[in-house]
Order: sequence, then structure tokens, then C-alpha cells
Amino acid sequence: MASQSLPPKEAAAFKRLMKCYEDKQYKNGLRFAKQILGNSKTSEHGETLAMKGLLLLGLGKKEEALDSVKKGLKSDLKSHVCWHSYGLVNRAERKYEEAIKCFRNALRF
Repeated sequence: MASQSLPPKEAAAFKRLMKCYEDKQYKNGLRFAKQILGNSKTSEHGETLAMKGLLLLGLGKKEEALDSVKKGLKSDLKSHVCWHSYGLVNRAERKYEEAIKCFRNALRF
């Protein structure tokens, strides 16, 4: 699960955020991400920042997506979710070699 644990309320919101991403409901997912990141205790939660980046990527905001995923990765370097998200953003940017490195790091954790 998450290498940085979330309080129960935020953990439930994170599960809903993941479901929104899977269902391609990016705007709803961003709402849950803002809810989690709005809490001062979880404002730097790496996996939430990484998922926020993927939601932004789905909305076509590539620059913001890359910034958010990088910030999430800095917050939690040992998270497979963060590495996988960074790989997906690099793949979308057609930086395939960098994406492969990220996916390999995701498999390590």
C-alpha cells in the first residue's frame, strides 16, 4: 500500500481518486486530490501528488502534470505509484528511454 500512510478520511478519498482515474473522470478525481492535499498533515503526500499529475495529464495539462508528478516523486522516492506515474507522463511526452527507467524503478518497490 502507500509508503506514506494517510488518515482514514484521506485514505478513503485516495481510493475514490484512484477510481475516478480508472473511470476517466479526471475533474472529479482532482476534487478528491485537492481534498487530500488541502489537509496540512497530508499536503505533501507523494502518491496523491503523482496521481494529481496523471489526472492533469488526462485533462491535457502536460506541464502541470509533469510538475505535480515530480513533486510527488520528491516527496516519496520509494513509492511504486510515484515512479509509475512519472513513467506514464514521460511516455506521453514520447521520452521512451526515460519512461522505461521509471517503470523499472516502479518494479523495484
